[in-house]
Amino acid sequence: MGIKLSRHVHLYTPYAIMLYIFAGFILFAFAFETPQQIFSGFMRILVSRSVLFTDYIAVGGIGATLLNSAFVGTAAVLMLMLSRIKPNGAVIMGIWLSVGFAFFGKNLFNMIPLTIGVWMYAKYKKEPFANYELASLLVATLSPAVSEIAFLGVLSRPLGILCGILTGFFIGFIFPVISKNSIRATSGYNLYNMGFAGGLISTVIISLLKSIGIEIPTEEIFSSGNNQILAAFLYMISIAMILCGLFIGDIKENLRGYFEIFKTSGTLSSDYYAVYHNSIYINIGALCAFSTTLILVLGADLNGPAIAGVLTIAGFGSFGKHLKNVIPIFIGAVISAYVNRWDPSHPINVIAILFSTGLAPIAGDFGWIWGVIAGFLHLNIATHIGFLNSGLNLYNNGYAAGFVAMFLLPVIMIFSRKHGHKLNHIHHQHHHPSHRDQQQQHAGRQDKQQPH
Repeated sequence: MGIKLSRHVHLYTPYAIMLYIFAGFILFAFAFETPQQIFSGFMRILVSRSVLFTDYIAVGGIGATLLNSAFVGTAAVLMLMLSRIKPNGAVIMGIWLSVGFAFFGKNLFNMIPLTIGVWMYAKYKKEPFANYELASLLVATLSPAVSEIAFLGVLSRPLGILCGILTGFFIGFIFPVISKNSIRATSGYNLYNMGFAGGLISTVIISLLKSIGIEIPTEEIFSSGNNQILAAFLYMISIAMILCGLFIGDIKENLRGYFEIFKTSGTLSSDYYAVYHNSIYINIGALCAFSTTLILVLGADLNGPAIAGVLTIAGFGSFGKHLKNVIPIFIGAVISAYVNRWDPSHPINVIAILFSTGLAPIAGDFGWIWGVIAGFLHLNIATHIGFLNSGLNLYNNGYAAGFVAMFLLPVIMIFSRKHGHKLNHIHHQHHHPSHRDQQQQHAGRQDKQQPH
């Protein structure tokens, strides 16, 4: 469903919806700030170090950050359209992640070299770029590595920028292989698998830099005092998405599909768009509204990283998350904050609480109790693991979630015979795909190579 723009370029409905949202971002930006303020702030964002945690709202202002997000999202959609990639749940999720992390850490300068690196890998393997569409979107988890080398100040500005770009090419080139193998470690129970791969790569990079005497200082730059404006912004997105889910296609079928989503566990790969079609927009809107409300209830600030968390959760409404499997994770993470006597409204704790939902499949498959335990463990690990990559991995919570999943899944096997049998079966599937799975994968590859 969509509009055929040319023989090879098709504007599918999910892409059209996202482009309308990006246009709304730009209108929202210019409604609150002058063009001069927006463009000067945008330039500050482009040359910022961008390591965790660099809130672009604090660096460039709300208008400039919205413009950056719109540009990043539009670039992602255009890349997908020109590559003739049909939308699926993973691709839609990838666009939302790109848009969300453009509020902190990701911009046009530091994401493009990484994407080109993935494209170079596809050429090297003599495979269609469409086979690596998800890696090309999510490789930007390592965007700060490009900016850090370019703007840290160790090298002259021109040489630093050149080295940053070349580093981006290299990281993008190796990322598809490392991310492909990371999923096996967590049996599909960490939705932020690409973040786990990014954590491994960034840890190696940091070790190499430290060995030659280069230290990477982290940042804690957060904005505050914008809750009213930003809450209105997020609730408008929620309403827009729910309306899309209600009125694109048959309303009864879409509502039925939305409640059917609750019956799924969310383990990788759960392509909700392929199965439930327009129902995903209701799911995306509901997750966005719920996450926004949670932040406000905790008394926390809506800042760039928090918005990234909200939009990430919303995006996974097409690929593994729904209210039933994220709420137990939220509960566990919030309990963990109080048990540890940490302020749950502190920006870093809010981020960990939001991104703990990468473990939603554990709650979806094994029940609320294990979901609460997963959320509890995630907050503890996420708040202590950042030193391994010095803020170079934007999806640091995906790195933490990978460790939680690898630790918790064997524990579940010990205490639950039923679930242990299920995990053994899943482990066997991941390492020994059935003939039917192989046929489906081959069919998927063939489909990607067909002109759309």
